[in-house]
Amino acid sequence: MIVKTDGKQIDTVRLFDTLMEDFPDMIHSVDEAGNIVYFNRMSMRLLGYTAEELRALNISRLYPPEIMEAVETGFREVKQTGEKRVESLFLAKDGTRIPVELRTLTLCDDQGAFSQTFTVSRDLRKFKELQADLIHAGRLAAIGELAAGVVHDLNNPLTAVILASAVLRKVIDRPDTPPDQLREHASAFCATINESAATMENLTTRLRDFSRGVKEQHKLVDLFDPINDALFILAQRMRNNNIAVSCTVVKAKHWVLGDRNQIQQVFLNLFANACDAMATCDARELAISVDTCTKEGAVYWRCAVRDSGEGIPQEIQDKVFKSFFTTKPRGKGTGLGLSIARSILAEHSGDITLSSEHGKGTTFIVRLPTLSVLT
Repeated sequence: MIVKTDGKQIDTVRLFDTLMEDFPDMIHSVDEAGNIVYFNRMSMRLLGYTAEELRALNISRLYPPEIMEAVETGFREVKQTGEKRVESLFLAKDGTRIPVELRTLTLCDDQGAFSQTFTVSRDLRKFKELQADLIHAGRLAAIGELAAGVVHDLNNPLTAVILASAVLRKVIDRPDTPPDQLREHASAFCATINESAATMENLTTRLRDFSRGVKEQHKLVDLFDPINDALFILAQRMRNNNIAVSCTVVKAKHWVLGDRNQIQQVFLNLFANACDAMATCDARELAISVDTCTKEGAVYWRCAVRDSGEGIPQEIQDKVFKSFFTTKPRGKGTGLGLSIARSILAEHSGDITLSSEHGKGTTFIVRLPTLSVLT
């Protein structure tokens, strides 16, 4: 098609072809059978295939085997609804797994029957790296905010070790101490020292693992573990602030697929925020419960974290999940915690919402897909 603008002729077909070929994202189309019928230059660059190789491929070859069921479901859905936007994974020729955002439309023939798809795929690797850096930064910020509480947590067992050692030295230095009594005292004091050392080791190990935050493939996670690890880290802070904690999460029942460290970061942030929200309240109660709910036909664990604080004003409830938004005094918060929590949960195919009423506390709802485990 030739059109005129400002007295100049423009070949729109050639212009469209040029735009498609030089588009910065991968563009491809597949037919009813999933055969690739169109691709641009970025497709070859992103996936590492030659043009001849791509022409001979079925789209199923571009996805990892473990997500093919979801891919086939998505293909059926897009044919029914006409469009779909989703995050997925491409499998490059060299085996590299590439996270992508797919935006797919359906193209129909003159009779309205499905003809082929039109998909724009954006490489998310740089975005994922930035997201991982942000999550790590939030984790380090959380460690900084927990430093004072950690000092108290370590101080108690350390004091026990020092006192036990000092008394044991006095007993040993007394020449008139009977051997049997000496052995009895030594055994008791050694037990105290070992118990206190184990407590300190447990705390430092959990903090070290949490601060590392090494990204791993999602694994089987029992929600009891990250929730109780977060409660353990904040235990001294909660005791110092007279916060009564109730938790109905039980061992080996609430299973999800994910990164234990990242899930722990979500709950650690929620529990720490709850402590801050109740700082000026007389009644201080933190309640954690888990039940099931359904969303779009899927079953989720619904984890409720409820505090008895002052509540979050209605006018800012939509802002609390935005990066760098915080209601805490300067120097007391980064404004990243809830934003990072939402990003982590999105990575786990979950979400987070809140309900709050002034003077009646706040409840955060964390939803994560359930996973059935035979035990």
